[in-house]
Amino acid sequence: MKEAKAKQEESGTKGKHNNNLENKDRIIKEVNKIISEELLFLNGHYDYNLNQYYHRELIYGSCFLAFFNLEEVKNFSLHQSICLNNYSSDKKDKNLITADTWKILNLIAGLELLGIGINVHGTAENIIKNIYSEKENLIENIDKNYTLGLLFGDIFYSRAVIYLINYDDFFVFEDILNSLLQLHYSRLTMHQKLIKFSDEISEGRIFYKLKENIAEIKNLNALLKSAFLIGLGASDFKLDFNNYAINLRIIDDLVLFKTYSDMENYLKEIPAEIKNSGRDEYLSLIRSKKESLMSRIDKDIYLIKPLWLRNNFSNLAKLF
Repeated sequence: MKEAKAKQEESGTKGKHNNNLENKDRIIKEVNKIISEELLFLNGHYDYNLNQYYHRELIYGSCFLAFFNLEEVKNFSLHQSICLNNYSSDKKDKNLITADTWKILNLIAGLELLGIGINVHGTAENIIKNIYSEKENLIENIDKNYTLGLLFGDIFYSRAVIYLINYDDFFVFEDILNSLLQLHYSRLTMHQKLIKFSDEISEGRIFYKLKENIAEIKNLNALLKSAFLIGLGASDFKLDFNNYAINLRIIDDLVLFKTYSDMENYLKEIPAEIKNSGRDEYLSLIRSKKESLMSRIDKDIYLIKPLWLRNNFSNLAKLF
């Protein structure tokens, strides 16, 4: 008990909560350095703009860190283990854990590299465009079209494995692999369904098929949900009975909100030839659902306890 108290005082977990997210920003900045070096290396070998798939706010890393009480750690170091008090109610209820920042940096770098790979591979945007522009030959050639985008996506997946191995947790690696399998299965399922209904594009009915299959579309962000849940496990944060449903609902709603935003962006970029009333109606539906979702998210975040966790989710929601 005395040793835990000494660690707590040394790490500064008794300090006043800081909502500036300075410690989290230091982690994000360090991971950005790692990702930038990876991009610089690959861009030096191939004339291909990889930066367009890279988002410096690092949404996967931010989701992973949501349940970490980083801002009450005074003597924060990127090169040493730190002691965190991830308490769930009153600060007096200690929940001290030791976090290895080097391992966390590697895990976040791995997640973000996977995220870039997913972006490079493309999702509904390329699916819809390909169906429209190549629908006559798509079914015959889909298995043969190994594009530069697919190549780079696979390269990023391979690079990500190096960092994920450094995290040294088989169960986390397995969870990430399962989320990628779920993501790609959903992508293939959506692709096949959209190909089947490609003849209906001129009537705008393809957008109704998207609406009917939102479950598959939502799974395109399976890795994002895994980042949340892996962070919840790594932080050893104890969800009490009252907060359990709220926190998990917020996670699901944020993932769904991200999915709706992705679909909105994809649909706005499809060829002008298929911009019709069906598309516009679907866009209107998506925007309406986003508005109601964010309203519910904001209300739920207000109910989160303790304050440090509420602040974490409040700042995280701004990234979506």
